[in-house]
Amino acid sequence: MQNEFVAPLFSTKINSGRRSFFFDVKQTKDSKPYLKITETSVKGEEKKRVNMMVFDSEMTEFKQALEQVFDFMSKR
Repeated sequence: MQNEFVAPLFSTKINSGRRSFFFDVKQTKDSKPYLKITETSVKGEEKKRVNMMVFDSEMTEFKQALEQVFDFMSKR
């Protein structure tokens, strides 16, 4: 089986000092979209990468939770 690079359907990046955040919308094998969030950071010689995936079935609840967080933080 070949490993083929599959380009994201959508991608954006945020740079924040020594950290970067990548937001990529990709597709599962059965063509369902999902969000992959990757944080990369550099501390000295150490490079770290953390991935998180949010699947289509979880997107509504994920969005609602983010909106709650943004509302809370904007009131502070």
